Amino acid sequence: MGKGNKEETSKQFRWIKPMERLFLEILAREAQKGKKPSNFFKVVSINRVVESILERFQVQCDAKHVENHLRTVKNQWQIICTIRALVVGKDMATRSFSRTFADIDLDDDNQDSVSIDYDNEEIEEVRTKVSSSGTSKRKRKIAQESVVDEQIKFVGEQLGKIANALEQFTADKTPHLYEEVMSMEVEGFDDGFLCSVFDYLMSHESEAKAFLVKSKKHRKFWLQKFSQG
Repeated sequence: MGKGNKEETSKQFRWIKPMERLFLEILAREAQKGKKPSNFFKVVSINRVVESILERFQVQCDAKHVENHLRTVKNQWQIICTIRALVVGKDMATRSFSRTFADIDLDDDNQDSVSIDYDNEEIEEVRTKVSSSGTSKRKRKIAQESVVDEQIKFVGEQLGKIANALEQFTADKTPHLYEEVMSMEVEGFDDGFLCSVFDYLMSHESEAKAFLVKSKKHRKFWLQKFSQG
């Protein structure tokens, strides 16, 4: 019965944005204090996240949740870097980001530590923020929230541009293809026949592309062959 309740609690646990911020702040402080040998977080650091989440949010969380979330953060960061590289088209786009959470290395067999590798410039920035106290702690939280919000906004904008580009590519080609096919009517082809050709090309993308790059002379040859087939 107890085991079933434990599994149910584990399934019900969900990370929310304030939890994620607390999670990152604690691990940044732990890194500054040297609570990790080499590139590994000690169990005490992971447990501190667990205890803080329980205390602040009154939600049961265990070490496995924290370790799994590190994996999630790594994967999300890789996606962000990949999108930036695709949109910007330069390796420089991911230079300062890809080394922060992209290089997190978790070993399922290692129960005592969780691996994470930070970019030197990024960790120095975090350390500078964490070192402040009192009113500066609140400023740090606001700054961190602003950074996260800006990154989310950037990714959203880039995804929007990609979606618009893809939509334009598919939408704009249709009327252009129709005009080019129907323009062959002056070469003596029947209007109904050209409509059938257009319908055919709409369902055969590679042949439609080939048709559009052909000269009028070669289009005429192709249409004559098509009418015989």
